[in-house]
Amino acid sequence: MSVVASIMKSLKDHDYKILLAMERLHLRYEYIPIDILARQLRKSVEDLLEDLDKLHKLGLIGRRKQEYLGYALRQYGRDALALKYFVDHGVLDAVGIKLGVGKEADVYDGLSPSGYRIAIKFHRVGRSSFRQTKRLRSYGESPSWYKQSCTAARREYEALEALYPLGIRVPKPISHNRHAIIMDIIIGDPLYVITDLPDPLQTFTEIIENVKKAYHEASIVHADLSEFNVIVKPDFDILIIDWPQWVPKNHPRSFEYLKRDIVNLVRFFNRRFGLNIDVEGVLKDIKG
Repeated sequence: MSVVASIMKSLKDHDYKILLAMERLHLRYEYIPIDILARQLRKSVEDLLEDLDKLHKLGLIGRRKQEYLGYALRQYGRDALALKYFVDHGVLDAVGIKLGVGKEADVYDGLSPSGYRIAIKFHRVGRSSFRQTKRLRSYGESPSWYKQSCTAARREYEALEALYPLGIRVPKPISHNRHAIIMDIIIGDPLYVITDLPDPLQTFTEIIENVKKAYHEASIVHADLSEFNVIVKPDFDILIIDWPQWVPKNHPRSFEYLKRDIVNLVRFFNRRFGLNIDVEGVLKDIKG
């Protein structure tokens, strides 16, 4: 079980009201003055301090004593708000083990109220260099790591909603809130760890057919595609994951990003499986 899911068992409704009020006040303050927060919640400073001390000990909020006593949401506090939203909207019932950790996301196993296995993905854009992220990401204008993570989650969810109904091999999107999305459980191994495939050329062709379908039917280019975000399922079918950097087909650099995606895949398949695939031929086939 995730740390946050364990912590949530000890939270009451008034604790969530504090976290929500802090989230709103973060639009104006990095560290929220205790008197401002008390006024927002219509509580005395003395009563509020007791509640804040509990949340601080649980690791949901941070505290700073300098010019004034102020509090700020931490990562776990924001995670708790997203999970609470999913629970309240009948999407999530339980959080299980961590399925994977990347540079910019944590993924957990979960269960829906009906017992259906799902995946919960928390975007963590701030885990990589903020300056580099701001330069490389099309959503890099967001002024904070958390806002970038929320933007990344929203963009990925938008892409999945557009792609999944078309039959493109992506996880089924279920819900989205803040910096988190819920989707179908992902079972399989990332392509980069696979050393043997029954038919490598067939797997490559299947990936390209999905890229082509996304390009023509959804007008979407992945823009960050490589062996690290293709999943090979136990039956050797594939899933293409990690879509927050997608760009529309009419983006001025869409073909540049498409070519980079194809170069990454061709390089991997040629090196790992001894194939002799030509990048230009693949691009010509995709563009039609």
